[in-house]
Amino acid sequence: MTKRSLCAVVALLVLAGLAVASSASAGATPAASGRFIVIARSSSDYAAMHSNLSSAAQKVVLSMPQINTDVVVGNVDVASLSSNSHVMRVIPDRIETIAPPTQKADLFGASKTKTAIRGGLTTAKEKVGGDPALTLPGLMWNLHRINAVGAWQKTIGAGEVTVGVADTGLDYTHVELQNQVTQVEDFTTTEDPVICDPSDHRLAHQLGAPADDLDFNGHGSWIGGNIAGELNGTGINGIAPGIKLVSLKISGWCGSAYDSTILNAFLWAADHGLDVVSISFGGYLDRSDSNQDALYNLYVSTVQYAHDLGTTIVAAAGNEHTRIGDGGQVISHGILDIPPGGTDYFGLYELPGGVPGVVDVSATGNVVKGTSANCPDDALAAGGFTWCKPASDRHQPAGVGKKNQLTYYSNYGPRIDVAGPGGARKFNVPAADRGGTPGWPYTGINSLFGGTSVSDGYHAWEAFSITSNWAQEIPCFTLNDQPEFPDDQCYSIIQGTSMATPHASAVVALIASAHPEMRHDVDALVAKLKSSAQKVTGNKTGKMSATDTSNTDLTNLPCTFGYCHLNNNQPVPDSEAYGAGLVDAAAAVR
Repeated sequence: MTKRSLCAVVALLVLAGLAVASSASAGATPAASGRFIVIARSSSDYAAMHSNLSSAAQKVVLSMPQINTDVVVGNVDVASLSSNSHVMRVIPDRIETIAPPTQKADLFGASKTKTAIRGGLTTAKEKVGGDPALTLPGLMWNLHRINAVGAWQKTIGAGEVTVGVADTGLDYTHVELQNQVTQVEDFTTTEDPVICDPSDHRLAHQLGAPADDLDFNGHGSWIGGNIAGELNGTGINGIAPGIKLVSLKISGWCGSAYDSTILNAFLWAADHGLDVVSISFGGYLDRSDSNQDALYNLYVSTVQYAHDLGTTIVAAAGNEHTRIGDGGQVISHGILDIPPGGTDYFGLYELPGGVPGVVDVSATGNVVKGTSANCPDDALAAGGFTWCKPASDRHQPAGVGKKNQLTYYSNYGPRIDVAGPGGARKFNVPAADRGGTPGWPYTGINSLFGGTSVSDGYHAWEAFSITSNWAQEIPCFTLNDQPEFPDDQCYSIIQGTSMATPHASAVVALIASAHPEMRHDVDALVAKLKSSAQKVTGNKTGKMSATDTSNTDLTNLPCTFGYCHLNNNQPVPDSEAYGAGLVDAAAAVR
């Protein structure tokens, strides 16, 4: 296959912080236009309701009898449908995004085309299991941090265990996934109207891709590689390379999905006996609105349905650095915001991560690096990827030298179940405060900054995995002159609770492999995940500051309404940063 235009320019919008939000509903998930969820009063009413919809010439694009629900589109007479004796409620469908888009450009990195890395560093070989990239010092810190190598002494995962990746798809043409993906279920075929423009079908034609059910964003493939990249003697392998993956494609290249599509993917996974669903999409609902409350309850019913059939759902906690309480309710004011700041999600409900029964995963970093008395000019010229932070900056990193700190973006709170490595910028502060580089391959060999003072080697501060060979959003690096990697395959380094989530999903899969008596027993699997987690202490990452309205370090823009900077005097408590602890693969399979 000839790959053309493997990675277009990343064009990501910073979607939060552009205006002050004065009410909770301002941060709620947006409603879709012309698409409605019709909920029957009971299971006995569903068949009649479904028949009535068809006879009324309504266009039904999706039927979910498991939760007594249909989805209709087009010229929908909501009042007439609502008056039907079999119908409990008609609510607008809504749109969720890659978890979630606040600080999206910060999380995914600067705009990059496909980047070829040339040259090499001296490799300090270690006697470890896994594929060659695990021997590159500092690169695969995340797998070592959760003791994946120790787990492999007992199991690399059983072939009958399956994890569904509910995301932008999986690139089954990638050498790390070509033998790992056993099935593709494309749920975007029920999208009406289509969310991404152009559609993946049209994009596949433009790029010369072999199919339109591949991953044209890159996010889903990163997650799939982290979970189960193949142990094949080249590149990297996943945490559970012996298990199999199912692509639950809920989104096209733009990284957005209808709530009904997400619900349908969960139901399908449960009906088809998948062990785990890993999802790093999400958003927030305002349950004071009766329609949004009804949607939240559909999630509750769907998660319970999956639980009863033995499918564990693992989800990202979110990237707003806000406090999440019972049921996913936001119980603190203010979210991580770029200037002018001030957005407030207080009282909203996070989903799906916050929904009862879902494993909600926060994110930890590698190690927090310190500032310097003097920084070379070329470090500061790197803009959002500055690799040296002056000690004279207004906003300084907390917990310098400490590993496993809560990342500056991760949500936290009593609702968090476990933590996983999500990676962070080098200084664990936002980009607007000169937060630092992601690490290799942005720095190290043939520095993309054009400077001569970068000496991070293979060290990564964010988390490294594959991405899709057809990615349009996630930056792609090909590493043809690196002997550890295959030619012409895309790899990437990004951060987020999206990246923490597959670590937990993979560990659940390893538990199911090592303890087959626990397979499809969600309660037992989650209990084992929690009880085996590493007890992490000493978090120094602060909460958001409501009172620090000073200018940012990078752009010098004022934070007019607060919640742009971390407050190092108010660190997040360990129990709320990590939940039961940092997932531990080796302990989990004992």
